[in-house]
Amino acid sequence: MFKIKLVFLGLSLVIITNWSDAVEHTIQDLNFKAEALENMLQLPQDDWLNLTLMGTKIGYAHVHAEKSEYEGEPAIRIRSEVVMEIKRTGTDLRLAMTRIAYLGTDLVPRHFVSTSNETGQEKLVEGRIRNGVLEMETTLVNDTTKVKKEIPPDTIFDLSISYFVSQQDIRVGNHYKLNVFSMDVLEPIETEIRVVRQDQINHQGTMRDVYVIDYTMDIMGGLTTTEWISQDGTTYQMETGLLGLKMELIKTDMDTALGEAGEVDVILTTKIFVQGDRPISGSNHLKAYLRLDSGDLEKAIVQNQRQRMIIGTDSRNGEIEVLTIELDAIQTRNFPVRTSETEPYLQSTVYIQADHPAIRSAAAEIVGSQGDAWLASQKICNWVYKSITDKNLKIGFGSALQTLESLSGDCTEHTVLMIGLARSIGIPARVCAGLVFQGDAFYYHFWPEVFIDQWIAMDPTLGQLLADATHIQLAGSGLESDSMIEFGEGVLRTLNQLHIEIAN
Repeated sequence: MFKIKLVFLGLSLVIITNWSDAVEHTIQDLNFKAEALENMLQLPQDDWLNLTLMGTKIGYAHVHAEKSEYEGEPAIRIRSEVVMEIKRTGTDLRLAMTRIAYLGTDLVPRHFVSTSNETGQEKLVEGRIRNGVLEMETTLVNDTTKVKKEIPPDTIFDLSISYFVSQQDIRVGNHYKLNVFSMDVLEPIETEIRVVRQDQINHQGTMRDVYVIDYTMDIMGGLTTTEWISQDGTTYQMETGLLGLKMELIKTDMDTALGEAGEVDVILTTKIFVQGDRPISGSNHLKAYLRLDSGDLEKAIVQNQRQRMIIGTDSRNGEIEVLTIELDAIQTRNFPVRTSETEPYLQSTVYIQADHPAIRSAAAEIVGSQGDAWLASQKICNWVYKSITDKNLKIGFGSALQTLESLSGDCTEHTVLMIGLARSIGIPARVCAGLVFQGDAFYYHFWPEVFIDQWIAMDPTLGQLLADATHIQLAGSGLESDSMIEFGEGVLRTLNQLHIEIAN
């Protein structure tokens, strides 16, 4: 089933412009405060925070900041570590990320290194910012992808936002507009900061005066993080409704942060039970009534040749009909399949290494002399289904190359491997994220589509050459980024708030 891909927002890059009172300012306008900021930080600073999900401790965060140098200039070095332990249908999963960043006393970033283990192997991202240009390298399974992007001069690290805000004249109602360059998304994201109210928070028996500030990122339907910070920039609590699940970071001491975590099963707590008759797995037709507690169904559910929706008078309610494609309606053609619209879906990316020799060799062996694109796709689908014999939830998000080597994983690994194999021989393929009915409920799920004369949904995880009508595709980009985080959009819009009633 689809793994909840948690977004680590710390150590993103932030491009700031202030529009409170309709007057824009840049970081350069505030540089006269750099010395005051350096004194205020009282470095070194060392903070430990408990990480909880739905009220249960699942891990911790540790942030250490100290004075340093970078290329002969005064700098601030920040080391951030996040560790979490969750369960998925009884399988333990430990996720860890460490980031080290150097920034100037003006908060402008210089260099960062990030390591994480969500793939089951170390993923390394390193970036340097010189003369307004970010050069980033991502290394996974000994394969390195390089990215170069222009970065506006008004750029600071996400961990510095609270310091930046605390240096302003904080008043309830203040409103800032930001563009966030996230290391997870690798693209600028429009963000707003709002000073919501003054408050007090109990920290280890002492009441602290704080400001409550909302940070809203214009991504996946809107992702809001609320922070409780003091005038000197100390963070006492952060909260986000990430993927429909309440996640909190609460300032504490080291012993408490490193203490034993509880148990939360993110799959069992996010499945969607249906009302009415249960749908039949393998069926070619599904009709259902959908209702969101909040939001807009048209923004949450994909409409295409396979699934159609009729929205009610209220945008939260609607009717969906899913029909599988008739086999005899598929017009066969030889591969490679190349059109201007599908060319991007032949690319090699960080998680789908379609041009790697091992992927190309495996695809050639699987397909053999078959030259028909649709028949070749069926061969690949069957091979992935039968070859991944260790179907487990032990990996956070494996790549195509890792999966080819290990032949283990769940729906995400089946999907990226099939897409990588298909692309390597010239068959356009892409990721679908959504829901599938299995056993007793709908679960979040990944499956691939291949392009022959049209996009055709297949499911190598379940061994379906044509994905059945219980696959409901949710919103999200069709072309994966180097983070693949965009496929969480539909999940964000529906998790713990979508209701399904079967009509047939």
